[in-house]
Amino acid sequence: MAELTLRQGLDRYYAAHPDFTQNADLQVGWVTVSWTDLHKHDMMHVVTGYGTSLPEEVRLDGIFLTALTWRRPWYYYPRSIALFLAVLWDAVRGRSSGTCYYNPLQICRFYLAGILEGWGYRRKIDGFINTEDLLDCRLRSLRQAYGITNAGAWD
Repeated sequence: MAELTLRQGLDRYYAAHPDFTQNADLQVGWVTVSWTDLHKHDMMHVVTGYGTSLPEEVRLDGIFLTALTWRRPWYYYPRSIALFLAVLWDAVRGRSSGTCYYNPLQICRFYLAGILEGWGYRRKIDGFINTEDLLDCRLRSLRQAYGITNAGAWD
């Protein structure tokens, strides 16, 4: 299993979630996520091994805030913060952004955990990276190169 490529991990990810948006932009509240960025997000799910529960999504969003190099599309910062605030606002109003309700303090803890994890990566991720160049890389090699611990969801 440790010899899976990113492409194979993504195949598992999309097989587990056939209803997920592919090859199209996604609207999340007032934020539009382009397919290119959504694909990078999905790749990070596979590389980090995070699932798609709300805590893991919020944590991954925090990772995107700090794990990328400073050289990245300008909108990554406001989008990361806007997505976090949208989920937090739902929690403040007593609404769930997923299948389970998490209170505002929990949402903040998930996001902070992701921010701290991203700061801890050995190597920063290029926000303009060509994703096609990574698809045939072994997941183990990618994790080792960046200092990412596998949470185990996709391999």
